[in-house]
Amino acid sequence: MNGFIDYRNWEKNPDIINFRDAINSIPVVYNAIDLIEFKVKDEIYASGIIDVEVSPSRIEKLQEDPSPQIVADTTFLQTLYKGKRSLYYYYNKSDNKENFYVKQDTVFELLLYKKYLKKFEGRAVVVENKQYLGQLALYLDDCVSIGTKLERTTYGKKGLEKIFRYYYECSEPMEFFQKKVEKVTVEVGVFTGASFSSVKFKGENFGYLENADFNRSANFTAGLFLNLVLPRNQRKWSFNSELLFASYDVKGRAEELVVTGGNSTTTTEIGSSQIKINNLFRFNYPVGNSYLFLNAGISNSFAVSEKNYKMVVWKFNGFETTDEGKALNDTRKYEQGIVLGMGLKYKRYSFEIRFETGNGISDYGSLASSTNRYYLLFGYRLNKRL
Repeated sequence: MNGFIDYRNWEKNPDIINFRDAINSIPVVYNAIDLIEFKVKDEIYASGIIDVEVSPSRIEKLQEDPSPQIVADTTFLQTLYKGKRSLYYYYNKSDNKENFYVKQDTVFELLLYKKYLKKFEGRAVVVENKQYLGQLALYLDDCVSIGTKLERTTYGKKGLEKIFRYYYECSEPMEFFQKKVEKVTVEVGVFTGASFSSVKFKGENFGYLENADFNRSANFTAGLFLNLVLPRNQRKWSFNSELLFASYDVKGRAEELVVTGGNSTTTTEIGSSQIKINNLFRFNYPVGNSYLFLNAGISNSFAVSEKNYKMVVWKFNGFETTDEGKALNDTRKYEQGIVLGMGLKYKRYSFEIRFETGNGISDYGSLASSTNRYYLLFGYRLNKRL
C-alpha cells in the first residue's frame, strides 16, 4: 500500500502514524497493532510487542540490583540494519533511555544492559551488566572474528551500528538494509547589521549618572557564526556560536542643585567597543521552503576600548568653574548578558531581530548598571551543509 505519511523525522519512536492514500484524502490513523511495517524516506519501522528495560540510568538514581527491570510495550521500532541479521532501536519516552533489539524469527529480543551500584571496600561504585555482549556473540556467531570486536562494543547507536557493519563486512556478500547514520550538520557564515544601545544606572552618590538623559546609540555590528544543527526532529534544534564586534557611545546630561543659588551641570560620555562571544540555542520551525527560528542564550563581551568622560560645570553666585575627569573610576572589562531573538532563514540568507541585556560598565558594588541593545541582523551562510 503506497501513499503519504505525516513524517516528523521522529527522535522518539512513534506510536501512531497518519496515512493518506492520496494527498487530499482524509488521514487514517494506524498504530503498531494495525501494521507489520512501514517505510518513509530512508527509514523503516517495524511493529512489535517488545520488552523495554526501564531501570534508572542517572547516577544519583542507580540501584544496587543488577537485574534489568522489564515492562512490555507495543510500538514501532526503527530499523538500523535489516538482512540476515537485523538491529532495531527504541527510545523510551518516559525514561529518555535507548533500547536495542535483534530479531529471532518473528520475535524481537531485547539486548540487555544496565548500570547499577555495587559495594566495594565500603563504597558504592558504578558497574555494568553487559548481557548484550553474550547475546550478540551468539547472534553473530557465523563471523568467526566477531569476538575480539565485541569486547570493545559499547551499548549505543554508534557502538552497535559499528559491530553490525563489521559483521556484514566479515560475512559473504549479501543484501541488507542499513539506516543512513544522521550526523550533526555544520553551517558557517557571516552576518552584519545595526545595533541600538541604551544604558541605565542606579545607585547611591551617582546622581549625575542615574538622572542623566542618555541618548540611544546606533552603531554598526558584524560577525561570524558556526551553527551546529542536531539530527532528528526535522533538524529543528541547533547550537549557534558567534564571534562579533559591537560598540556603543552615549552622552547624557544631568543638573543638580548644590546650595541655594548654586547648581552643577554634568555632561557624561560613556562608550565601549567590544568583542562578543555568543552561545545560543536555536529552535527552527519549517514553513514551506523557509524556517522561522527563535534564539536564546548568553553573551560574553570583552572590552577592547572605552569612552569614560565627564565634565562638571559649577555655578555659584555668578561664578563658574569646570572640572573634567572620568565618569567612573572602576569599569567592567568583561560583561555578561542574556540574548533573545527571532528571525527567518531562506536558503543561505537570514534576517533576525534580537534583544540583549547585559550587566553594564559599572564595576562598583553600590552602582548597578545595564546595557540594553536591539539588533537588526542580516546573515549569509558561506558553506554547503557539511
